[in-house]
Parts: sequence; C-alpha cells; structure tokens
Amino acid sequence: MLARGALCRLAAGVPKQAAHDLPKLATLVQAARSGLSLPVRSLAHVIQLQTRSYATTKAQKDPAAPVKKAVKAKAAAGKKVTKTAVAKKAPGSQAKTTKKKAAPKKPVKKLVKKPVKKPAKKPKKVLTDEEKLKAVVRELKKVALKEPVARNRISTFNVYIAEQVKGSAGKAALSQSAASFKDISPAEREKYNHLTSERNEARLAEYNAWVKSHTPEQIRLANNARNLLRKKLAGKYKRQVAHTQPIEDDRMPKRPSSAWAFFFAERQASSDFHGIAVPERARLISAEWKALSAGEKQRFEDQGAAERQRYARETAVLAKAA
Repeated sequence: MLARGALCRLAAGVPKQAAHDLPKLATLVQAARSGLSLPVRSLAHVIQLQTRSYATTKAQKDPAAPVKKAVKAKAAAGKKVTKTAVAKKAPGSQAKTTKKKAAPKKPVKKLVKKPVKKPAKKPKKVLTDEEKLKAVVRELKKVALKEPVARNRISTFNVYIAEQVKGSAGKAALSQSAASFKDISPAEREKYNHLTSERNEARLAEYNAWVKSHTPEQIRLANNARNLLRKKLAGKYKRQVAHTQPIEDDRMPKRPSSAWAFFFAERQASSDFHGIAVPERARLISAEWKALSAGEKQRFEDQGAAERQRYARETAVLAKAA
C-alpha cells in the first residue's frame, strides 16, 4: 500500500494526459484524497498511465522522434544513413501549404455604345405655285437693290400741294389745295417752279451718289434681277411695281442699237409722220422696213454691226477694270 501523500505527489508529477486516460486518473486521485487505500496493482496502473502519457506527450511535441531515434541508433552502430531514412512528418502534422484559390475574376463587361437616334426629319413642306413665286421674288429683290429716292422728276403741282398741306391733315385740305393751284399768280408759279427745279436736282444728285456706291457688276446683276421681276410680276398689279425699272448708270456701256432701231429713228425724225399718233406711226414705219430690199437694209445693218463692236469693246475694258 502507498500512502495518500505519495499518490498525490505522483499524480501531481504526472505530465499532461491523453484525453482517453483522464477519467481513470481522476478516479484514482479522488479515491486517494478521500483516504481510501489503493492496491499495488492500481499503483502499477498509475505508473503505466504516466509512462504512456509521457510517451504520448513527447510524440505530440515531436512526431518524428521515433524516426530520429532509429537514425541515431544506426549512426551509433556505424551504419550509413541515407536520405531516405530521414523522418517523415506524421500525416496529421503536415503544414498546410495549399494556397487559397483565387476568386474567379468577374468578366469585364464590354461597353457597348448605344446607337444614337437621329432626329426624325420633318417632311418637306410642299409649296403652292403662289408661295414659290413669292420665294423667287424675295430672292430677286435682294439682288435688285433699292434706291433711296425715286428717280422720276416731281412736278410743280406736287411741290405746291406739299407746301400747302404741310402742318394740316385730312382730305379736305388736300382737295382745297388742289383746287387753288389753278388760281395762283404768275409770281407764285415762278416761286414753285424754282423750288421744283432745286428739289429735282437734289434728288438726282442723291440718286447718282447711290448708283456710284455700287460697282458696275452689282448694277448689272441688279438690272438682270429687275428684268426678271418685271416678267414674274407682269399682270399681277395694275400699276408698275417699285424697284423694277432699270438702273441708269453712265459707267455702264450703252447697249447697241439694232438696224431696225436706226431705221425707225431716221424715219421718225422726218416730217412724213407729222400729226400721226405714235402707235399708228410705228405701224407704218414697220411696214416700210419689211418692204425694203437687202441692198437698202445694208446701210442700217452696217450701223448695227458697228454698234455691237463698240459695246463689246467697252464691256471688255470695264471687265478688266473690275
């Protein structure tokens, strides 16, 4: 029999036990503390537990200890130790060397450009004939130019009416002034004739200054546009449309006269048609022109050819100057 103190010391000196031996050891320790005597075979069992626990603890601390012990024994006996005799690590003690699998990369979404929607085209407006004419007239008027003052001369009657109705309004004053124009004295008429002459000269000077402010080429294009305007607007209005008369420019070469024009001017200057109205006079001269032979027309044809040569020469000089 062992004393109770010896068993406690023995139990205190026992190293850390394996998990499956702890219940047995706890039972022995509890019996010793309560004052019970233990048989010798129980003590032998405790020693066995200590020995086994020590071996287990050592094996846990160094799993390769049995292999190393065998290697040392071979070395002491003089046997050659090969690399194959090196202790292998216990299966449970292998270091975890496996790398974590990388997370699969998310597929990169390709940026797909959305097709840009083009704004729907508005259907073209179908213009009527009247709207087309107005559009053409607008474009022609841009080229035709616009005079600052009218080129036509004013009369003494217009000057007198303007002076009389100045500062007054109404149709009554206008009618009264028109009626009184017949009763003005010769001195008053001379006064208004002088005013009319001054105003016409001022208007003509302003008109010529406006013409000179444009190049001859601009005046030529303006006259072409005015000619088209007269044709487009023919029959549209009872009175003549403003800014459609040809612009008079003394820098422009005078257009050549034809053989018929020379013949008409010569016959009209004679006294054969004195007292005959202009329309009837033109009809008679035209009949004479048709009755002329080729030899009789040749003189007028030569004059017309000379005029065309003169116009071509002056036009070429003007084009070079531009």
